[in-house]
Amino acid sequence: MSKFWRIAFHEYSRHVFRRRFLMPLFSVPLLIIFMVVIVLVVISISTDPHPVGYIDHSGILANPIPPQPAKWPERSVPMQAYPDEASAKADLQAGKIQAYVIISADYLQTGKAQEVFQTQPKGMALQQFNDFVAANLLANQPPDVVKRIQEGSQVTVESADKSRQAGENQIVNLILPFVAGILFIVGMSTSSGYLMQAVVEEKENRTMEIMVTSVSPTQLMSAKVIADIAVGVTQLVVWALFVLLGLLIGKNYVSWLSGLQFSGEIIAIIALVMIPAFIMISGLMAAVGATVAEASEGQQVMALFTLPIWIPYILIGAFLQNPNSPLAIALTIFPLTAPMTIAMRIGFTALPAWQLVLSVGLLVLSAIGSVWLAGRAFRLGMLRYGQRLRLNEIFSHQKV
Repeated sequence: MSKFWRIAFHEYSRHVFRRRFLMPLFSVPLLIIFMVVIVLVVISISTDPHPVGYIDHSGILANPIPPQPAKWPERSVPMQAYPDEASAKADLQAGKIQAYVIISADYLQTGKAQEVFQTQPKGMALQQFNDFVAANLLANQPPDVVKRIQEGSQVTVESADKSRQAGENQIVNLILPFVAGILFIVGMSTSSGYLMQAVVEEKENRTMEIMVTSVSPTQLMSAKVIADIAVGVTQLVVWALFVLLGLLIGKNYVSWLSGLQFSGEIIAIIALVMIPAFIMISGLMAAVGATVAEASEGQQVMALFTLPIWIPYILIGAFLQNPNSPLAIALTIFPLTAPMTIAMRIGFTALPAWQLVLSVGLLVLSAIGSVWLAGRAFRLGMLRYGQRLRLNEIFSHQKV
């Protein structure tokens, strides 16, 4: 058993501490951070700090309540009262204000107001003025009425079987499973590719001949698969922590993230499905590496396993209309399409227990079978330098 873990640790460290792994591991988060910073800077500098003037003929702003400070990264825009339009127009032409608003005398009955500007105000200047007017209109109202009006209408999204609901401010909770699925695909493709390439390289340089003198092929491939899972998990954890941190920070500044919740049930379901799926794909990639003659040839065969994983995303329209259709159920049960299908369906409906149990059971059996297949393919193909190992040879060969 100690040899098994030594091989697993060696396989893990030789991938994780290489530049080709560390660069994409940290470059993706750094790139996203850079893009977010650019967006925040653009939002900040796009807000014109010059005041917005107003001429109030209705009297609602006779004793105005000061506007609330804008949330970062926006900058607060001052509101400046004028006794008449002539003085406001003079300051607008002089560049002292960016715009002014004329509030009609019958504003409370008609809601009429006229915005005057030379250049369209940038950022949220006029929205801040609207919030300023709204706050003064609600100044004498009970707090619960003020809160209800400020919250506005709430749209509820309901699953087809009425088993799951989400408000408009919680729509992000439906997106999280999609994000988890995409992270799974990226991490799986990267780490499984490393494993397949490592098997091909070790077979080509005859390292395998030395290794199998002290450990069985099945133990060797199992250790490599375990190491491959650890490599993928490392990548996924780093990215997931980064995404989680971004979401937690974003809740304070982005309104549609305010209803973000992390469901323990959804996280548990995703883990139950993703882990055996990861082992299954890793075993298949290792088996491919043991059967092909060159790494480039293995990349072509790899598409046969990765393309079906994307099928649920191609059929996302059908899932949105009917997440419990026979097609959705079939893709939930089929091992290669199960991870992404389940990740999408749990965002719209509650999965029946029998479907989840059957899907996880088939994934576990497929994972065990793929590791066995990898060990057998490696045992039969490790001495075939420059030659392919055909699929029928793996199952028909008797002496192993």
